[in-house]
Amino acid sequence: MPLLDEFGQGLDFGDYVVAVLPVTGGIAFALADGRVAMGAAAPVVVHDGGLLSASAYDGAVVSGGEDGLVRLTRTDGDSQTLADFAGRWVEQLTAHPQAGIAAATAKTAHIVKPGQGVVRSFANPATVQSLAFDPKGKRLACAHYNGVSLWWTNSQAQTPAILEWKGAHMLVTWSPDGRFIVTAMQENALHGWRLDDKSDMRMGGYPAKTKSFDWAGKGRWLATSGAQSVICWPFADKSGPMGKSGLELPGTGGLTTVVAAHPKSPFVAAGFSDGAVMMFRLDDEAELLVAAPADAPVSALAFSGDGNQLGFGREDGSAGLLALPA
Repeated sequence: MPLLDEFGQGLDFGDYVVAVLPVTGGIAFALADGRVAMGAAAPVVVHDGGLLSASAYDGAVVSGGEDGLVRLTRTDGDSQTLADFAGRWVEQLTAHPQAGIAAATAKTAHIVKPGQGVVRSFANPATVQSLAFDPKGKRLACAHYNGVSLWWTNSQAQTPAILEWKGAHMLVTWSPDGRFIVTAMQENALHGWRLDDKSDMRMGGYPAKTKSFDWAGKGRWLATSGAQSVICWPFADKSGPMGKSGLELPGTGGLTTVVAAHPKSPFVAAGFSDGAVMMFRLDDEAELLVAAPADAPVSALAFSGDGNQLGFGREDGSAGLLALPA
């Protein structure tokens, strides 16, 4: 029996679930029609038009929309505008507890801080496709066509360091130890750089594009979507995954669409194109079925900050909230 049937509840928000995020006391759902729901509570309208991007920040949800606004929504439903980009779509967004919020409009990345608005802006050579802070929040990685630009977050007048690799870089992440940057390419492959010597890494063999990845097991593994299995690349030693095979965690038969790592334990949750959700333990590859297949692919999922809840959402707005058994 799926864990959701015993320890959780099914939800239906009626629209595409863009993001599932950890917030104070649990889980939030960001919806494509501009609403945000705190757990099973009724959603509140946050954006006039579509919600395009969202991240967790200060126990709340920070989101970007078609209305050009960056908004912060607390768990009590209170929402405030942090920045207004005059109708320019805010399609990329991430956050760091010390550095603040990074939001991208076309080629420009902005640092936004509550109460201060936009404090810095960085012009990139091409449209920013993804953003990632380093672990300390001192640098910002902007993925774009032909590579990644690295900016110091506290300096306006600067020339960015460029990590070059031809092609479109659609997603970027910075390893928890700060040693690696990895991107998902437009083709079915990942590319990475070891920052101490700028050496390149390439991880291929995917039948589909990787649209989700997350660092698991205290940064020892990078769990990725894009295959029928959850592919986890080893990053425990200084050479990363080069010359090594990825760990393959078999799923339900559908393609892995989204992954999320447990914040404290060596578990990875994964959603699939057939609507199912599973959890895997990295130590022994044990697996648990969280939710049975459904009518739409899983579009987002996340654990709560304390790891005691797992939330997921699908493209048709169906969702689930699971209290994890001790």
